Amino acid sequence: MWRWSVTRYGPLIAFAVFSGLSGSGGAADFSYSYLELAADLSRTENTATAPLENDADGRSFGIGGSWEVSDSVYVKYAWSRETKEFVNEVALTPVDLNSEQSAIALGGGYHWDAGERTGIYTEALAIVDFAVEHLIPVVVPSRSGPPTVSTVESSIEGYGFSAALGMRHWIRDGLEVEVQLSRTHTRADVLRTEAEISDSETMLRVGGHVYPDDGLSVGAFFSYSRHTDDNFDNIRKLGISLRFHF
Repeated sequence: MWRWSVTRYGPLIAFAVFSGLSGSGGAADFSYSYLELAADLSRTENTATAPLENDADGRSFGIGGSWEVSDSVYVKYAWSRETKEFVNEVALTPVDLNSEQSAIALGGGYHWDAGERTGIYTEALAIVDFAVEHLIPVVVPSRSGPPTVSTVESSIEGYGFSAALGMRHWIRDGLEVEVQLSRTHTRADVLRTEAEISDSETMLRVGGHVYPDDGLSVGAFFSYSRHTDDNFDNIRKLGISLRFHF
């Protein structure tokens, strides 16, 4: 999976590294001190054994913040909650298997100028709390007819880490474009069965920010990610963000 990601996104990584090495150290002047609200709608490919809907609808909301502690270093905080709606067939019975996922991440980053209008940054975040509440099917056999299918709640709790490489560029005054490649890994315990699971996600995100004034920016973004979970993959998101700069 990681080899596939590097091959697919290698040109982006090479461009970012080259820009950082060859940049003139100009005055890109990007803000890394802000409070951000973000929300998105998503479509996730349902790769379970018997999906009734090929794509699952999702939506998420998040609150985050970044604070620049020196000319090049900043610390970061993020909280998010996401819901998804999967519909599968279990023992010839349609079943809604919805999920709700929340995460808290803490970390920081380092940024540098790669020219007068371009900046590069790297980030490392620890996912200090990761939890999923979801429904799983329960099949009860019957001696005289079809089995009874119901659902029961299951909980997953764990932690993880995330690393990102990004580029920010001023198209013109007050209009910024941002590209980011990130890798997230989580390890969690299934409380109901005491099993341990481990998954990874690689995401490419492209977005833009409009600055009505120095203290506010409004953004929109699109992202695409690949996931190692057996039940879903190919996640596409379209979202908006609001940043209050300080």
